[in-house]
Amino acid sequence: MKKILATCLFLAPAAAFAQSCPVDVQNDIHIAGEQVSVYQGGQPKMMIDENNQVYINGERLELDAIQQKAVDAYSHGVKEYLPQMADIADDGVGIASDILNEVSARFDSKESFAKVESLIDDYSQKAQQKFYQDGEFVMPADIFSTVDADWKQEFEQAMKHVSMESLSGLFSALSQEMKNGELNFSELQQQFAELKASIEEKVRSRSGEVANKANDLCDSIKGLAEEEKELHRVVPALKDYQMFEI
Repeated sequence: MKKILATCLFLAPAAAFAQSCPVDVQNDIHIAGEQVSVYQGGQPKMMIDENNQVYINGERLELDAIQQKAVDAYSHGVKEYLPQMADIADDGVGIASDILNEVSARFDSKESFAKVESLIDDYSQKAQQKFYQDGEFVMPADIFSTVDADWKQEFEQAMKHVSMESLSGLFSALSQEMKNGELNFSELQQQFAELKASIEEKVRSRSGEVANKANDLCDSIKGLAEEEKELHRVVPALKDYQMFEI
């Protein structure tokens, strides 16, 4: 179970996404409701408001019809696609939680795995906090170049605790069955084999879904990067507030 939970939780940081998606984030991007802002030096420098009006250093930028149309389309894409990074984090943790529930149900001992469930929940919250700060979605600059190393370290630390509690929970559940005289070694081996096969199939299927979602999201963000190039051609004043680069 340790290896399977590890595989699922490692989907949460979307490290594979970061390694394979050839997009760099040039500045911090904040999404608050319907507003999109580019931060530099910790301060909002460019903002597209809920009406898709553009402000640079607090001054509204006058746009013609063609420029406004380009801003509208681009802002819509940013708000639609970027928050999906957090959804991929949820998917990975969700798979781990489903597997834990299946194991605890097999032993009819949910309380034995309560600490593991709590640790997975904590890990999920930390993953979300990387994207949501003070009610805003935030994608930090250079996230794709730092997420692998930073999150991998946190993941390895979390897995030490998850693994210890997983083994403790399994031992507790087995001890209870032995105490109740319900443990038959041959039957237990068969049940473990069936449980392992069921879980591995579920992981393959769900992990494939998450991988496809990550690939689709990467394609969408690459599309945004190309769209941003056109936006800068149409609205040159936005060139100093670049979000993406391929």
